[in-house]
Amino acid sequence: MVDAGGRRGGAERWLAAAGSRPPVVERHRTGLAYFCRWYRLPEGMDEGPRRPWAVTGGTFAGCAVFPADNRLFAVTLFVHTGDTTRSALRDPAVFEAAARAFPPGAAWLALGAEPRSEVLATASLDNRWSALVDERGPVVSGLVPVGDAITHTNPTLGQGTSLALWAARRVARTAHQDPGSERFAADHHAWAVRTLKPWFDFQVVADAAIGERFATRAARTGTAREVAALFDCALEDPEVMRARARVRHLAEPPERAYADPEIQARVARWLAARPHYTPNTAGPGRAEWEKLTAG
Repeated sequence: MVDAGGRRGGAERWLAAAGSRPPVVERHRTGLAYFCRWYRLPEGMDEGPRRPWAVTGGTFAGCAVFPADNRLFAVTLFVHTGDTTRSALRDPAVFEAAARAFPPGAAWLALGAEPRSEVLATASLDNRWSALVDERGPVVSGLVPVGDAITHTNPTLGQGTSLALWAARRVARTAHQDPGSERFAADHHAWAVRTLKPWFDFQVVADAAIGERFATRAARTGTAREVAALFDCALEDPEVMRARARVRHLAEPPERAYADPEIQARVARWLAARPHYTPNTAGPGRAEWEKLTAG
């Protein structure tokens, strides 16, 4: 049986009711709340600006623009779940004023786009890994999870569908190999840990860094500053952009792509030429933000 029932599919409850040992679940809260509104570009305008970069943010909030088809695009604001200003972002007027305070939101909303939705709020996001194997081996045989049934992640990196298809392809290619056996269950789990788990771990680390920054409102320094520089450098350096693209498209894990000596040297030169570089400073200050969200 293939469990493609998603993160709320119920397999954990079914297994418990059947007397099985519980799956091993790893869960990490992101600490982030997202507020999104959809817009449509005016008739005759097929695409929006390519710059400024589509995601910016400071020490307490961020803004992202996600272009879609048929002239549609989404503007998203994100803050820490403990930020007292977050509930005000549900108001369309407050949302739009706050979005215009960031370069991407300002550039896209200045095009005369028509709102196509209310402000949609999403919170209580987590990254979750569920394994049907514990220290004693498979907790059940004959059941193989794919997609969100094995791992679901915060969608900011856009990797959920890719991970689901990866797992589905693996099941399709191995389903003839005694799929009801404990060995099949153990082999599938081992494959998932090698192939899918690194991308889950990558999302956990990325979200933890953003959540901590928003919670403490601290600027990024040290290694965090260097990581941010890699992304900004990629906008100007095609070789660094290729490394970033390999990671974004799940062709190469970040610890390998970004560890390339040539990539590290290029980022180091980029930073050396910008001694006063501060990541993600584009956007409102805290006093301005609180004024905007006060309506």
